[in-house]
Amino acid sequence: MNTTVLTALGKNKKITAENLLFYVFLAAFFGAPLGTAPATICGVTAAVIWAFSGLAIRSRHIYFTKSWCWPVLLLIVLPWIGLLYTPDLHGLGMDYAGKTHYWIYGMAIAAIAPNVRTERFVQAFLLGLAVNACVGLMQLVGLYPPINGWYCGLGRGYSTLSAYLVVGILTASFYFKETEEKRMRFFFILLMLFYFFHLIILKGRTGYVTFVLLSPLIVYNLFRKRSIFKILLVSVLLVSMMLLSPIVRNRISESVDQLKYHMNTDQKSAWGKKYTVKHERFYLWYGAVHIFKDNPFFGVGTGGYGTVLKQRNSPDDPLIAHPHNDILYMAVSYGLIGVAAFFWLFGEIIKNSFGQRHNLLGFFVLSSTLVILVSGLFNAQILDAGMAFFLAVTVGLQQGFPQFKKP
Repeated sequence: MNTTVLTALGKNKKITAENLLFYVFLAAFFGAPLGTAPATICGVTAAVIWAFSGLAIRSRHIYFTKSWCWPVLLLIVLPWIGLLYTPDLHGLGMDYAGKTHYWIYGMAIAAIAPNVRTERFVQAFLLGLAVNACVGLMQLVGLYPPINGWYCGLGRGYSTLSAYLVVGILTASFYFKETEEKRMRFFFILLMLFYFFHLIILKGRTGYVTFVLLSPLIVYNLFRKRSIFKILLVSVLLVSMMLLSPIVRNRISESVDQLKYHMNTDQKSAWGKKYTVKHERFYLWYGAVHIFKDNPFFGVGTGGYGTVLKQRNSPDDPLIAHPHNDILYMAVSYGLIGVAAFFWLFGEIIKNSFGQRHNLLGFFVLSSTLVILVSGLFNAQILDAGMAFFLAVTVGLQQGFPQFKKP
């Protein structure tokens, strides 16, 4: 089947399961920036269509013969094996093992990726980001109530949204590079600035850091004649523009104060050795490293981190579910096997998408992967509902690469 839903409708052809999935995922990409509910609802709908239409069976060759899917299968199995030895079986253990259902959505989109116009998914995502940014702007000027004091649009948080915005900026920069028409190049510059503005009125420090680290890739797409000096200079200018936002300056000031606290306090309790609200991530990372050192081969099981961390420290410390770092989460949960599975997955995606970086789908998959990987150093992105969905469908879109399409 080589026609999209729109083409099928135009020619009065019968709507197939592939066509329906195309529509559903189009809605999912548009709805992802608007909150977790739209993408989740669309994902469940897609999974039902994929399973009961027989498309899952007809596409079974993909899931066992394509190299991109092998680490996915391992990441599906690991959380359920981890339930055998977790200290928190009926709590976080079952919760985190249940999150493997997101990979089903990736398999569903992989079944149609070779036969549909995948650029429509990217465009729907950019449109959803723009709509949400408009609402964020309305919240800033008082035309729409902010959510918990955040200008995050229709969603209920800024962590995932910040990552989406960086993906949007990267993707818009690719369109700018590939477009020859001056009006369209001007449009994509404005789109990048609009996403950038929304990013710097959010409170997501992880989003700031992710943007800073990936800004050279954005700058690379802005110029036809490039040099390392030019890329670094413009990257510094872009980062400096972030300081125009009082919200960014306040968040930076908070971070500086937290670092000063750890530099000046008793070194027996600083840098995460004891719990403190002054940047508790140090506490989470310090604990995760030591739990991994004690359980290097198999970890402490799915969802076991919070329980073991509390047992190691004061009973007055709060129960914290995960170490806010994807690599440390895999290490403490599944040991060296988990770390190997994590790097196998991301290494495979980067290898495949880097070879396709000169076309839209390849660049989008590469950009999304880099954003998830970088932002995952400071947040548990693979556990977050929105980002887990986004990672799964990004992985599935690899099936649209030429090397994976069936003859």
